[in-house]
Amino acid sequence: MNVLQDERPLRRDSGNRFFIWSVVLLLMTGLCFASWIGSFYVFKHPENPKCYRILKKFKRIDPPKRFAVTEAPKGEFLSAAKLIERFGKLGKLELAYENEVLMRNYLTNFRESGRKVPYVSGKFQIVQSFDLGRADWFPGGAVAIAQSENLPQMLVEFVFPAGPENVPAIRETVTMGVDVTLHRSQDLWALVHVERHADGRMQFTALPLPYGGWQLKSGTGSFTLQSPEELSRDEKLELNLAAGLPIVRDPRLAAALAEHKDFRRKALARAGDDQAALAGPELVRYEPPKATEENPGDGGGNAQAKTETRPVPAPTPRSAQIARPVPTPAPAVPLPPRPIVKSRPNAGIIGAEPPGEPTPAPAPAAIMAAPSQTTVPGSAGRVLSTAEASGLVDHFAASGPAVLSGDFVVTGVLGTRVALRTQESLRDPDADPKLPGGNAALIVVEFPPGVAVPQKDATFSRDAERGFVIRDVIRGRNGQITIVANERAGE
Repeated sequence: MNVLQDERPLRRDSGNRFFIWSVVLLLMTGLCFASWIGSFYVFKHPENPKCYRILKKFKRIDPPKRFAVTEAPKGEFLSAAKLIERFGKLGKLELAYENEVLMRNYLTNFRESGRKVPYVSGKFQIVQSFDLGRADWFPGGAVAIAQSENLPQMLVEFVFPAGPENVPAIRETVTMGVDVTLHRSQDLWALVHVERHADGRMQFTALPLPYGGWQLKSGTGSFTLQSPEELSRDEKLELNLAAGLPIVRDPRLAAALAEHKDFRRKALARAGDDQAALAGPELVRYEPPKATEENPGDGGGNAQAKTETRPVPAPTPRSAQIARPVPTPAPAVPLPPRPIVKSRPNAGIIGAEPPGEPTPAPAPAAIMAAPSQTTVPGSAGRVLSTAEASGLVDHFAASGPAVLSGDFVVTGVLGTRVALRTQESLRDPDADPKLPGGNAALIVVEFPPGVAVPQKDATFSRDAERGFVIRDVIRGRNGQITIVANERAGE
């Protein structure tokens, strides 16, 4: 008898058991690695709507918070030209990557941002504003589309986060034709998305990190904003990343731009003189009032006062109290009398050389344009006189870019907007500003920030290298032809 021999019979399928267990263990190992790698992806990509929902469900991400102006993340202030220069040359995949980074930094409160935050600066005019709903990327407040005064192909989408009680005040204050000037180091509007349209326009979406108060500079309309963190706590409103950016898209965007263009023509037609043609309401930032709360003390019965720096929502103003432009036709007004200018000494000429001290001619600056448009560097492109430009009334948009040259007199100044007339037309009492091909048209020029604005009644000349960039040539309801142009910033 062999004691080493196992008398128990072997089952035929006993070898398959080890193979099955090996497969199960390999699958579990793969699932473990997949969950480990997946968790890293979820935490590293909160801009993905699915990842953001997972992080919110497990409370692993906080909503964007309010930043004090002195505690805001470090950044760089970019004007319209610099924004188009930086993002306009990016390809489709490069722009998509930049949008992911911008959104990720905003959602994580810029804690893991290894780059400077891009802040939007410059002067813009409101095209139209819209309510925000739960189907939008930001579920509460309002959004406004604005157009750059220096580069019309640049659009900025200003998002105004607020509770339902403040939405009427925002819509009544942020209306068509209102100017918005964002100053460096003060107005912290962080860029979160960039969109390139098929027609060459660039649309930039920005949100205010301080979430402070805004009001009309010369009116009574005002409102305060709230951060997503405050809206999530008080109003139970959460970001809807699945809706995507930008918020305002075609056909709503195209309709707003067309309505705004018609509005600008009517606004110039209602102007009684050159100075009135420059006037318009302006939206400025202000510090909202502080609220003071008293908390009862602990068991001793002594009350202890506690001051909390929380903005108090402004009451909804009545529409009748707010001075805002109304885009409705107005009766025609007669043209103002124009003074006769005979001659002026060289001392009043802008850029005139004093005796014995010649100054070098300023270098021409490059004009930024959309990728699909023709640029006008220096003296390139068409150079038009006032008479030639007025002959393109209502047809300039299809004629391409051009610059305006001639001898001008400043007839009105308002901020960075200047009204001009040609010296020749002011000397001619029979000059007709309604006549196409004449030199009596009104010229409205927008000067960029940092460029000296001429004083009223000053005279100066512009040649092909320093001519104004023409934006449009329009006719008002009273028949007056107006040339809208921009001054070129120096290099």
